[in-house]
Amino acid sequence: MDLEFKPDFEETRQRWTAFWNGEKLDRPLVSIIVPKPGVKPIEKPPYTAGANGNFEPVIDQILGWVRTHEFLGEAIPFFYVEFGPDHFSSLLGAELKFNPGSWGTSWCVPFVKDWDDVRIQFRPDCFWYKRTIEFVKALRARCDGKLLLAGPTLVGGLDCLVAIRGVENLLMDLLLVPDKVKAALKDVCYAYKEILEALSAELGVKEYGSINRHGMYSFGKIDVLQCDFSCMISPEMFKEFEVPCLIQEAKALDSVEYHLDGPGALVHLSTICEIADIDVIQWVSGSGEAEKKDWIELYKKIDNFGKGQILWADQERIKYLARRLKLRKLFFITEAKSRKEAEHFLLELESSW
Repeated sequence: MDLEFKPDFEETRQRWTAFWNGEKLDRPLVSIIVPKPGVKPIEKPPYTAGANGNFEPVIDQILGWVRTHEFLGEAIPFFYVEFGPDHFSSLLGAELKFNPGSWGTSWCVPFVKDWDDVRIQFRPDCFWYKRTIEFVKALRARCDGKLLLAGPTLVGGLDCLVAIRGVENLLMDLLLVPDKVKAALKDVCYAYKEILEALSAELGVKEYGSINRHGMYSFGKIDVLQCDFSCMISPEMFKEFEVPCLIQEAKALDSVEYHLDGPGALVHLSTICEIADIDVIQWVSGSGEAEKKDWIELYKKIDNFGKGQILWADQERIKYLARRLKLRKLFFITEAKSRKEAEHFLLELESSW
């Protein structure tokens, strides 16, 4: 199978499969997107584009972006269909709010006042699911065979409960009504599987495979798991409440990336890495001093746990990291000024690995 704007798509798919299987590759997987020479590059639309229902201008811009760029290494042209970080919760009936006059960011309005008064379930008749499917159908009508579509990240578990209940309320619930929290999490996990199946059918996963928001490709179902709320709870609570959700979510997928966000989440790293079906860790250091720190020792620790990694780095940093990490399940996202520079770097990386 080929894509119009990724002629070597079939070869790239095979390399991704080898990556997930832990097979030996000639170099780390690398995504490099460069502007085509001689044309004015068109920017990729923001990922929340389409939330307002005005699809065609967005699709025009997406097609303009892929036509004016080249996708080198293991980069695959794709567009991320999501209306905000709480998109998943909106499919359970939550309302998304956007800044007036801007569709660039959104937040979820908590709707759970009392766990006894609500039933958490997938609501295919809700506004945001209908809007999601309308957008997917419009995109596929014009983009199939040209690029892939990444479905929304399905942020379940405790992060979902934060979205529909609120941070302070959930923290109190963990202490006062833990059984009700566990019952709610059970419902969220069930909805996760339902929504995953429904979206996979709409996105044509059986035909094209799937891609996540970071450009990681799988022949089967892929998603990015996370629990940003983990920074606020103890390792014991994380194991009791969140880990069962992560295990179920990971088992529903074929390829799994975990988004580990901020120094406060590091206390849970070993627990996360004990989940066999999690393949790759994405570490996000946050801002301030943490952003300036060299996290090589953490990368080595993740490496020693036997988990792959996705990392953003310049070319020199990639060569440095590739030499120091033992596990070869590595995916780097970087930049180059031209196809010639990108191809030279990939050959250089291959010869030194």
